[in-house]
Amino acid sequence: MPDAEIRAPRPEDLEAIVGVWERARWQAEPWLEERMAYTHQDNLRHFQNVVMQQNQVWLAVEGETVVGLLALSPGDLDQLYVDPPYQGKGIGSRLLERAKEISPDGLTLYTHQRNERARAFYEGRGFSMVKLGVSPPPESEPDVQYAWSPSRAT
Repeated sequence: MPDAEIRAPRPEDLEAIVGVWERARWQAEPWLEERMAYTHQDNLRHFQNVVMQQNQVWLAVEGETVVGLLALSPGDLDQLYVDPPYQGKGIGSRLLERAKEISPDGLTLYTHQRNERARAFYEGRGFSMVKLGVSPPPESEPDVQYAWSPSRAT
């Protein structure tokens, strides 16, 4: 999907962003989403009051449709999700390239150990496992930290 535009979010994008975030999370980690049982309103509040306040957010947009999102703070990739119907089309890679452009000295990120698809995605794009651990409450889910450094890039 080379035509997807990467742009900053607009206030009217919030509902679409959270929709992508929810669908992608349910596809990637249904066991966790079921256990956490957050409502759509919980997710809207969290994204607006936490994710968008603590991170720089970028969207992948096809026409007027939000198809992916990236949230990062300096050196830390906090969120990267692509709407399930648009996965496997290069959108996640384009968002990750934007993150690397913004943080050229390196990036770290966490994903859950059970999220094998995300782990393969990051490992295939130059990230190396740093350590295994457990995410903070309320998730308390086994996680893995990854790092990318331009000196290790392939």
